[in-house]
Amino acid sequence: MIVKLGYALSIKTKYLQKRGNIYQFVMRVPTELVTHYGKRSIRHSLKTDELTVAMHKAERFARTYKAEFVALSQGNNLTPRETMNAAARMAERYLTLDSFVDAVAEPKRQAYAGQCWETYEHAPVEEFLTPVEQEALKRLQNPKELRLSRVFTYYEQQHKKANDSRFIERCQRYWNKFVEVVGDIPFSDLKRMHVRTYIDHRLADGMVTGTVRRELRQLRAIAQMCITETEMNRPNPFSSVSIPNEGKDAKDKKVPTDTELMEIASRFLNDPSPTAVIILMQMETGTRVGEISGLKLSDVVLDHEVPHINLQDNEWRTLKNDSSARLVPLVGVALHAAKRAVAAHAGGHEALFPNYAKPRGNDTASAATNKRLKAWAITSHCFRHAMIDRLRNADVTKDARGAIVGHGKSDTEDDYGKGRALRKKQEALQQVAIPVDCLSSSADSQ
Repeated sequence: MIVKLGYALSIKTKYLQKRGNIYQFVMRVPTELVTHYGKRSIRHSLKTDELTVAMHKAERFARTYKAEFVALSQGNNLTPRETMNAAARMAERYLTLDSFVDAVAEPKRQAYAGQCWETYEHAPVEEFLTPVEQEALKRLQNPKELRLSRVFTYYEQQHKKANDSRFIERCQRYWNKFVEVVGDIPFSDLKRMHVRTYIDHRLADGMVTGTVRRELRQLRAIAQMCITETEMNRPNPFSSVSIPNEGKDAKDKKVPTDTELMEIASRFLNDPSPTAVIILMQMETGTRVGEISGLKLSDVVLDHEVPHINLQDNEWRTLKNDSSARLVPLVGVALHAAKRAVAAHAGGHEALFPNYAKPRGNDTASAATNKRLKAWAITSHCFRHAMIDRLRNADVTKDARGAIVGHGKSDTEDDYGKGRALRKKQEALQQVAIPVDCLSSSADSQ
């Protein structure tokens, strides 16, 4: 790829291509290894539009694959992942144990033994089969052995969110990445050393420690489901695993100031668009964007002594976890926006925002709201962090804050009862609410 740096200066970069604005790593597979890899070139998204960053990442990928190419060509010093992947492809090629023995194992045994019958009878396979061939033989000898590639099936079938395609797809991506790194080994052979290999690989890829920790939590849950469902007596290798320098690479999230919140509220107060309504409702409820964009009309309860929204799973949107199902009072600009949305609803659809009542509709809503908030250099999720800070600064208890934003288990309803708990949450939110009256003149002038 040739990159122009100026009017008369350009450089030729190896292994880089652009797809849209994002750089891709592309490397040709040697002809003799095409069968091994199953493709003529290797491609990875470098997830950056910055040339210098892309060049560094590409060089790292190139060093890794060059070493693999050499090892594969020489038939030794393969990484565990490459050994497992190559063995899987070899087992698939021969399909049955008999085919593999006739085509590979038996000719190699005879060639190794020569005319010595005793060597032919007693030589261990390690002496005449390569590591890849040994692993392929194991697979064909025990085709029903539970390997990592089959572990996710238990999670997919048994998890309570099995019907949530977006959740399942995300979890499967995490697990597939893990299998790609450590190889499709038997689940019984999975050790903490494999988990540490994965951590090192992800950190080398440029992932921040917070992202790696989030992935490990999901991988631990997938492994635990398999252990439970198969009644396997073994520890979970993902439990209590440390990450080097965890948290030290975290970047401070921007939280909008009170002045910025007033500006945003004024800007969108009289805007009837669904995007503006979602922004105002998020601002005063501390909710996630999907929790608002996925509301049903019936989830907005205005004819109640405490106007509120009822956050619950529905056909087009599931909540993040059990604690996310909750009642959240509507106050200030959120109440104003909710009334406007209900009054403007055209009927004919049970969703409050029909355009977002579809699979991945929350992604569409997130993109739309974030675009409108770009001028303040924030995303709509920043309102959630801001609400937690606003409530904390108003001396609202941690348990009450958790009940409002859906963080962890809250004892509020157990302590007060559902009706009184809703009023308590309303009182807390009213302490930090942005009054609509003080915004009217500012909004009308825009």
